[in-house]
Amino acid sequence: MAIACTVGAILPDLVDKPLGLVISGTVGYGRIYSHTLVMGLLFFGLGIVSWAFLRKYAWNTGVLVALGMGFLLHQILDAMWQTPATWFWPFLGPFPPGERIAIIPYILADILQPAEWLAGIAFIFLFAWLIGAGRARAPYGAGLSLVLGFSALWLTICALGGSFCPLTGWDSRSDNLIVALVLLGGAICLAMENAGFMQGEGKDSKRLQ
Repeated sequence: MAIACTVGAILPDLVDKPLGLVISGTVGYGRIYSHTLVMGLLFFGLGIVSWAFLRKYAWNTGVLVALGMGFLLHQILDAMWQTPATWFWPFLGPFPPGERIAIIPYILADILQPAEWLAGIAFIFLFAWLIGAGRARAPYGAGLSLVLGFSALWLTICALGGSFCPLTGWDSRSDNLIVALVLLGGAICLAMENAGFMQGEGKDSKRLQ
């Protein structure tokens, strides 16, 4: 489930950024179709429908629900409600025009953001957790949970103090608090999945004995 949710969380950017570059010739047009609420609800709804009607015939239909959930969480973390013309497309008209941004400055600006550093650390832990085997996965899952939890704590402190948060680039209390709750939920879910995996490993080892 964690893998599917993670794939769903990066899918909007994997689709929209290359597509926006092709359509407009700039990386500043990277929030279009996959960042709309219509697409997010459609994706999540397909997962729910498949789980409701096909779970008797296929054991892994819950993966589609997790995929759709990750898709929607990406939009929440991007605070898409701040650009309603995009999020509520096509009901509020066409997408806003993209900014003319050169690729190199865009990449450099991303690299210099603390949020990107934490994201990089999180993906390192995630990659190590995914390729790990047996009990070797546990430390990486715990590390990823700590990164998400630390980010949530930082955002919560900024939200309660009403101060600017370098992680998001926002000073809005409500927006930072929403993102903090999403990250905290991810940390808790990953910790629970990791704990369940470890319990399963323990039961399997007892059976072998």
